Amino acid sequence: MDQSTTDSWLASNRARSLLALVMAAEAGACDEVPVGALLAEPQGRIIAAAGNRCVIASDPIGHAEIGALRLGAARINNYRLIDAQLTVTLEPCPLCLEAAAMARLAPIQYAALRELPSKPIQPSRMLQQNLEHAHAAGAVLQFFFAQKREVLSSERKSVLLCKSKGEE
Repeated sequence: MDQSTTDSWLASNRARSLLALVMAAEAGACDEVPVGALLAEPQGRIIAAAGNRCVIASDPIGHAEIGALRLGAARINNYRLIDAQLTVTLEPCPLCLEAAAMARLAPIQYAALRELPSKPIQPSRMLQQNLEHAHAAGAVLQFFFAQKREVLSSERKSVLLCKSKGEE
C-alpha cells in the first residue's frame, strides 16, 4: 500500500472509527472505562488519539475526548482546532461536548449511545452517530462492565466467607 492509499484510507470514517476502537481496547486493558477518541484535521490526517485515563492519571476529566483535544492542540500549537473531526467510541458527555465546541470542531462522530439520559450543553448539530461500529463499541463497553461486576461479586463473596469463618 503506497502512502497516498494509506492516507486516504486513514481519512475515512471507517478507519478512524476502527482506530478509536483500538484506543478504547487499550484503555480497557489498563482498567479504564474503554472509550477511545481520534482527532483528524479537516483534510483527514490524524493528529491525535487517546483513550480514557481517569484512573491512571487520577484525573476526573481524563476522558478520551479531552486527551485527544489536548494532544491535537499541542501538536498544531493552537487551541482552536477549527473543523477538525473527533471520532469517539461513545457518545460524549456534556463536558466533552463543551470542550469540542470551544475548540471549534466539526460535528463529532460517535459510535455507541450512552444509556443514561442526558441534556447536551450544545445543540445536537455537534453530534452525528456513526452506526457502522456502534455494535462493536457497545460490546466492548458491555464486556468491560460485565468483567467488573464479576470481579466485584467474587470479592464480595470472599469477604463474606472470611467474615463467616472469623465468627466461628
